[in-house]
Amino acid sequence: MSSDLEKSKNKRAMAAVPEEVLAKKRNLGREEGQEEEEKKDSPALLPMPRGSRGCFIDPRWLTAKIAKDKMDAAKLAPIPPVKIPTLEHFKPPPRFHTRALLPLRESGSKAALSAAKSLVGISSSLDIGSKPLKRCSGLLIDWDEESKTCVVLTTAHLIRTKDSPVNVWFGGEEYTSNADVTVHLLDGTSEKGQLLYYQPHYDLAFVRVKVDQPIQLPSFSEEVTFAEEVLRLGRDNMLDLRITYGRAAYQNPDIDERYHYMYFDCADDDNDDDEYDSGGLVISLDGKIVGMFNISSRGSFIPSSILLSCVDLWKKYGRIPRPQLGMTFEAIKLLEPAHVDKIWRMCHIDDGLVVQEVLKGSPADKFGIERGDIVECFNGESISNTVELENRLMNTCKGLSDNYNDLIEVHVSVGVFHTLKKQRRIGELTVSVSDLGEVIARGLPTHRILGMNFVLCDMLQRTWIKSYCLMNSLPEKGCQATRCFCAGRTVLDT
Repeated sequence: MSSDLEKSKNKRAMAAVPEEVLAKKRNLGREEGQEEEEKKDSPALLPMPRGSRGCFIDPRWLTAKIAKDKMDAAKLAPIPPVKIPTLEHFKPPPRFHTRALLPLRESGSKAALSAAKSLVGISSSLDIGSKPLKRCSGLLIDWDEESKTCVVLTTAHLIRTKDSPVNVWFGGEEYTSNADVTVHLLDGTSEKGQLLYYQPHYDLAFVRVKVDQPIQLPSFSEEVTFAEEVLRLGRDNMLDLRITYGRAAYQNPDIDERYHYMYFDCADDDNDDDEYDSGGLVISLDGKIVGMFNISSRGSFIPSSILLSCVDLWKKYGRIPRPQLGMTFEAIKLLEPAHVDKIWRMCHIDDGLVVQEVLKGSPADKFGIERGDIVECFNGESISNTVELENRLMNTCKGLSDNYNDLIEVHVSVGVFHTLKKQRRIGELTVSVSDLGEVIARGLPTHRILGMNFVLCDMLQRTWIKSYCLMNSLPEKGCQATRCFCAGRTVLDT
């Protein structure tokens, strides 16, 4: 009885709204009609009309068939297995997991894993979604709890669009501050970064990025000894950790290098693709950071003493000021022993910096400093290598005005031995302060070839530096550079 009553109620309810019933029927009929129409118009179901010379395939039919085949193949394809990190086969870097380094396996692994917690990947491109400009590594150095942001210290190579045509002391590098920067965090996510500042002389860049969780701040050591065992860390394009074993070395810079670097010496480094390690870390075996790697032909890195000074100055001024002496140097102690012996026999000096270049018109030039002279002391203290000199230069800016605009010039004292005159002098130099890359160009350099000196144009100078072979890249139609080797005209010795 009750069931009959419910049925009658349902019938009355349906009868109460006949418009809805009719609307549903119309919609259903329309949908069925559309499906039938789609089936009729489907290119995959169209007949293939025959032409007079065989079978003609309708391009719409062919396109639809290809799409259908792809869909069928996707349905039949096996579902890719979920990657489980703990079960993934991981090939270790060959320069660390070797029999020769077995004694360092435990301590080195502990040091690398500790420092790696502050190491991220970072990339740049000129436009969003375009091909990356650079991919390198970066160091998390500061975290703001209130804004949930972090500062990443990395290399300015990240945004460099053009290298110097000759060498860094001639200038000509170009950077783009409008590059799209992406920081690749340790949890596998990527966040858009904001370029805060870059310093071309020290090749450093500061980037801000959103980080929700607190980070582990790195630990630094300002002391690194010659031939000390160190590890180089970087992250590749999959964020996997790259570990390379080597030793720290003091060396005199090449012609195309700044003089504030130390060097990472690795026996097999010539065969290593260290692109991703640029901006990465050089650490001691106790896990402390001793420098930041800078990709170069000789594996240079910025010592942590200079890194920390750069960070301090940036936090104080928003920039990194640097006094520009207008000179380049080589350390006597880093020359060949026979060369050091000869300098001592001729000048009775076995320590100091040999002047390699002097900028014409600079305070040093006006004071009478020439190539080959020896700088024995700086601000009253003896000087042994160029890293020491760079630290002294940076210290002159730390105690000055809190306003960067007041840092126009500084006064420094240098003790010089004039080699040709066999004379010692102490002079006060007033040098300019800048956060740009220092340029010291003496003019077009000359090289001795077949007993004659030739001027090299920019292109040949690049070839000389990179391959030491000029004949492979001579211009077909000569060169406009004055008295260039391209024209085969000799010049006087300089």
